[in-house]
Amino acid sequence: MEHAVTQPLDEDTCRAARLARDPRFDGEFFLGVITTSIYCRPICPARPPAEKNVRYFRDASQAAQAGFRPCLRCRPESAPGSPAWSGTQATVQRALALIREGSLNGSTLPALAERLGVGERYLRKLFQRELGVAPQAVALNQRLLFAKKLLAETELPLTDVAFAAGFGSVRRFNSAVREQFRLTPGELRRQHAGTRGGGIALQLAYRPPYDWPLVAAFFARHAIEGLEEVTPDAYTRYIAVAGRPGRLSVGPIPGRDALKLELDLPDPGQLMPIVQRVRRMFDLDANPAAIAAVLSRDAQLRPLLARHPGVRSPGHWSLFECAARAVVGQQVSTAAARTVLARLVAAARGTEAPPDFPAPAALGALPDDHFAMPRGRRDTLRRVCDLFAADSEPELDTIAALRGIGPWTTRLIALRGLGHPDVFPVQDLGIARAWDTLGGGDAQTAAEGWRPWRSYATNLLWRSLSP
Repeated sequence: MEHAVTQPLDEDTCRAARLARDPRFDGEFFLGVITTSIYCRPICPARPPAEKNVRYFRDASQAAQAGFRPCLRCRPESAPGSPAWSGTQATVQRALALIREGSLNGSTLPALAERLGVGERYLRKLFQRELGVAPQAVALNQRLLFAKKLLAETELPLTDVAFAAGFGSVRRFNSAVREQFRLTPGELRRQHAGTRGGGIALQLAYRPPYDWPLVAAFFARHAIEGLEEVTPDAYTRYIAVAGRPGRLSVGPIPGRDALKLELDLPDPGQLMPIVQRVRRMFDLDANPAAIAAVLSRDAQLRPLLARHPGVRSPGHWSLFECAARAVVGQQVSTAAARTVLARLVAAARGTEAPPDFPAPAALGALPDDHFAMPRGRRDTLRRVCDLFAADSEPELDTIAALRGIGPWTTRLIALRGLGHPDVFPVQDLGIARAWDTLGGGDAQTAAEGWRPWRSYATNLLWRSLSP
């Protein structure tokens, strides 16, 4: 199936996928059933409808816009996201990512357009051309599906659910839920009675297989003492939410194609962007079948894929945190970088700030004696802090232009901070050692055959170094 929003869906492929309930297509398209006005995932366990009664959509928001409501059995809000269907335009891709993080919850479309560097009218045209729906329709559908997930999986009060899902008022929340689902929020919750636990605990679905040992090992190697803790079964860290301390824990759910996210938050209104950030950290929207189809063409990678199925490309909590980690880690071991970072985090936190990675201004303001590194690297780190203090979302090219930021650092930031799927840090010593062990010849030449999934080949090579 061609992964491009501007090209029409192949209805024969969609029909075969839904009739087979092929999990590889979960999240890549949705089907609306005309006779019931319900839209489903292709893996829905309900009896397949007749083809004449089916309409296909690339995005859940398109189905909702066409008047279909989500299925209560397959729960489309649990389908893995599909970046491949997000549109060929980079602006649309970035806009969709920001909307999923809640950028239109409490903000305006002109503000989003300004953030993207385009005009509001042009942004509307892009969405109409790429998805056939308005940005606000995507945002509303995102709020509704997220609210439904919270109602099904948590015991949050209905008022908290409303604001956590991005609704400006409980009245608007009640009206939108009733209009979309033909049920009140309370009725929706009662349909899932007995399935919830205390606190905030959500299931974050992914396409199987998922190499949890790879992901856990990555976080364990880079865990900062006092900020993160990693066991074979969970990753836990502290975060700051609106200047107050919070905590999250992520781990696998036995027997399910999902990770469990447990949260202790002072403000549930920030829940949506936190969930999206965790999904990005743990690379939950990857399509392992598509990745393996390309990488398995390489004779050297094929045995690694068979030994470690479900390769993922995990990342760090924020772009700034990733950039700071990358600079500290220049030309030193991972263990040494962790020690330096732990001292910097403790010093910048002091006694007042919540236990989180420090803000750019706080880190950059530390006295020289806290930076256990050469002067040049310390100055580079301060330049990074100054850049992020002035602009919390600088472009990668702007970061790369800073003195002291070389190709290895830039590629690491793209890989771990931005989640780019096609990055190959050829200068990395670990990659060179892993590739030499495989006897693969020239790595740069071989990597051209790994496009557009070079980031996953990179993680697979790093994975091969583990015992």
